[in-house]
Amino acid sequence: MVYAMAVCAAALIGIGTAIQQRAAARAPSGTELHWRLLGYLVHQRLWLSGIGVAVCGNVLAGIALGFGGVALVEPLTVTGLLFALPVAAAWSRYRIGRREWSGALAVVFGLIAFLLAGEPSPGRRPDAPAWQWALAAAAIGTITASLVHLARRLRPQHEAAVLGLGAGMLFGLQAALTSTAMRRLFNHGLLALLVSWTPYALVAVAVVGMLLAQSAYKLAPLPVSYPPVAAAEPIAGIAIGIGVLEGSLRIAPLALAVEILALAVMTAGVYILAATRLVEAHHRPHHVPRPHLRSHLPPAGR
Repeated sequence: MVYAMAVCAAALIGIGTAIQQRAAARAPSGTELHWRLLGYLVHQRLWLSGIGVAVCGNVLAGIALGFGGVALVEPLTVTGLLFALPVAAAWSRYRIGRREWSGALAVVFGLIAFLLAGEPSPGRRPDAPAWQWALAAAAIGTITASLVHLARRLRPQHEAAVLGLGAGMLFGLQAALTSTAMRRLFNHGLLALLVSWTPYALVAVAVVGMLLAQSAYKLAPLPVSYPPVAAAEPIAGIAIGIGVLEGSLRIAPLALAVEILALAVMTAGVYILAATRLVEAHHRPHHVPRPHLRSHLPPAGR
């Protein structure tokens, strides 16, 4: 049952992300990294349907995590990337070549190898001190701000990949905050949750992360913009789970070697996808005016 729920969750998340990217690609130019982008998207039925599908997938993934744990479920849910790519390619009428598939598979299998070797536990600390959350948020915020600053100096495909990494970092923080908020809700009730800072921080992080992710989807097709999000989110979530929620990660010599190698494979996969030529097709105008025929005729009277 856990395996079935995790695979269904992966499919829904991947398809929902493909729908979101399709809608974000149609946004007016110049809206990247601006709140106007989200203002445009919330009025698009296509984008809202993509969000709805992705939310259903995340709910199903949360149920699977409750039964199976991170080490069992996450390696399956990250395969949502493999569901998203063919949907996006068929919809946008571009062909995913060997280069794009190799990059995507490197990201997926590298992440799966990291999770299986590390066997991360999410942490069961009920109430971490606020100062530890503040340190974690400051670290994630600093890294994300640096990535955004770097992205604005890059070409579109590299900018999209770097913004995707930043979005994934924020989504990892969002996942850790969600875990804490749900634990507080179950243990102390709705009122205790509403008077705490957790749900409001969760909403703020989610909105900023969504802005970065949709900006990445606007700049580049899904094979370029989505893999960095999918790779960075669990890594950031695991780091926060260990540092704040008292989770654990295997650091035996063999496991550590596999984890380092897996991260290297994931990085190589993101780099391969960022160098794809699909971005050129993504930004190519649909209609190129023909040159005026009279300009090629000899002047009259000669």
